Amino acid sequence: MGTKADIPEVDYEKKSSRCCTSTRSCILLIIFGTVGIISGAVVMDIVYDKILEVIVYDMMHLTPSSMIYPEWAEPSIPLTSKFYFWEVTNPDEVFNGGKPALIEKGPYAYDLFVRRDNISNNDNGTISSIPVYTYVFNREKSIGPDTDRFLGVNMPMTSTAYMMRDAPRFIRESMSVVLEELNETMFIDLSVADLLWGYDEPLFKMIHDLFPIEGVDEQFGFLLGYNGTDMNGLFTVYDGKDDVSMLNRIDNWKGKTTVDFWFTDEANMMNGTDGMMWHPFIKKDEKVLDLFHPDFCRTMPYAYEADETFKGIPMRRYALAPYAYANGTTYPPNEGFCKDDTCAPNGIQRMDPCRFGSPMGMSNPHFLYADPSLSEEIIGLNPDEEKHKNYFLLEPYMGMPYVMRQRLQINMFLRDVQGIKQMGDVRTMYIPAIWFAQEVDVPDNVIKSYELGFQVTALIVEIIKYIMIVGGALMVLAGTTITIVKYYRRTQANQYLNEKEPLLDNKPHPHKKTSKRKQPPSASTRKFKSIAQSETSEASELD
Repeated sequence: MGTKADIPEVDYEKKSSRCCTSTRSCILLIIFGTVGIISGAVVMDIVYDKILEVIVYDMMHLTPSSMIYPEWAEPSIPLTSKFYFWEVTNPDEVFNGGKPALIEKGPYAYDLFVRRDNISNNDNGTISSIPVYTYVFNREKSIGPDTDRFLGVNMPMTSTAYMMRDAPRFIRESMSVVLEELNETMFIDLSVADLLWGYDEPLFKMIHDLFPIEGVDEQFGFLLGYNGTDMNGLFTVYDGKDDVSMLNRIDNWKGKTTVDFWFTDEANMMNGTDGMMWHPFIKKDEKVLDLFHPDFCRTMPYAYEADETFKGIPMRRYALAPYAYANGTTYPPNEGFCKDDTCAPNGIQRMDPCRFGSPMGMSNPHFLYADPSLSEEIIGLNPDEEKHKNYFLLEPYMGMPYVMRQRLQINMFLRDVQGIKQMGDVRTMYIPAIWFAQEVDVPDNVIKSYELGFQVTALIVEIIKYIMIVGGALMVLAGTTITIVKYYRRTQANQYLNEKEPLLDNKPHPHKKTSKRKQPPSASTRKFKSIAQSETSEASELD
């Protein structure tokens, strides 16, 4: 038989009060912990996006108070322009109808410095400026000095012959006599500096003296008049202050909102930016970004290809769209870029309308991705995506290219012209003359600025996020554990009372007189009853 001494004197009420004062407190602990987990997992991502928006919107607008303005006005990021020239090794064979055998000469590299003159903030949310490009020869990045010489196609002479193709026979023959007097031939020996910055061209001087044409100089050079001058004209772009999605988008060039070189309104549109930056927060569904530059005479589309990283920073790769140089048959929107005999095979676009009728065509270097018929006419081409692809890597938060490989080849259309003997029996073809690459690689100091700005902000938010998740999980765990323990103790208390009450009742001895006075409950019994009643009361309150 049990006695009072057998009952353990455990103070359950005191131990229970050390954890939660009530079951309600424990449940609240679980609720707050759950909210912490959800907030850390979901809300902090939203908070991070909002923090980035505030930072980027404050930086990315073209007003004097913004952080990006000085870099836009005079970029400090190094730019390099590399030029490659095609030397013709078999001029006599080409004159007599053979395929040209070409050798690539280059690179000849120039450091490119850009500044914007005559900056004017306009009242309509735009900003105007004249970009000035200065080229400085970099011998270390070049295969030789810019005095290196080689034999290439004579573009002024072959252009003149082409323009005379439909003239009466006697005019063509007379022009042939003039060309002979001027010692003009299909190919000409020139230096790198001559071809880029200009040389005295007797044919142009004669034309200039007889028929002065605006824009036609007495010299010829691919970049004639562009080194350190304002030849690019006045650009007006949106400053992005009121609408950041319009940042750096071209409003007009030289006062015109469209160009007038081509044959449809769509082809003449000036879309996108000048390529220095696009708007911030480039979205995943923005599959095409447009770039306009006067040298191209048109808008060039760049299509999204893939996500990748550059020095640990997430980037989006955009490459010149496959249809950029497609003809109108393959890609109908391009019908406006050619007409009649100026339409070329896929992979090359004629530029006659914006080059005074000269039959030039632009393409990817080495006819990369072009119709095989183009490269089949040339010996010495070796297209390579790694070396010749036109693309850039864009940092999507700020909309700025961190890597750029803008590559373009200029080709000359050749054909025989009856009556002009200087063209001989040349076969009809496009012959590469020069290709260039404008390269940008953001330096390490800009990468560090990015890390200190965006990545540190992201790290702080990420730390807060995990503190909330872990802290919330601990709260849920603690509240659940305490609730289970309290429930277990209440069950044990009730079970103990059920088992001990009969034992503690002093039943009468068969040989003794019983007392009518009821025995008081023991101290342990009173404690268990108190715990059970307290727990039951709390549960009722919650119900």
